[in-house]
Amino acid sequence: MDIGSAIGPGTTATPYRPQASALDGALDGLQDAQARTDAASEQIAAGNLDPAVVLDLTSAQVDFAANAKVLQATQENSRRLLDMLA
Repeated sequence: MDIGSAIGPGTTATPYRPQASALDGALDGLQDAQARTDAASEQIAAGNLDPAVVLDLTSAQVDFAANAKVLQATQENSRRLLDMLA
């Protein structure tokens, strides 16, 4: 089914991406967590066992997992939307 024809004749439909901001935010969050993990890992490998560094590494791990869950939820919501439209 053509979305443009469902809206009405002569109307052009603009693609709507309701989850685009969630997806972009999750990807940015994953990249940030990866960068923080890399920086903390380098410091720990150099022998810096400062509690702040260890805490940042742990925090980055939690942030990475949370952003991965957002990506999973976005994928599931997209799948459900496509199932509804099929």
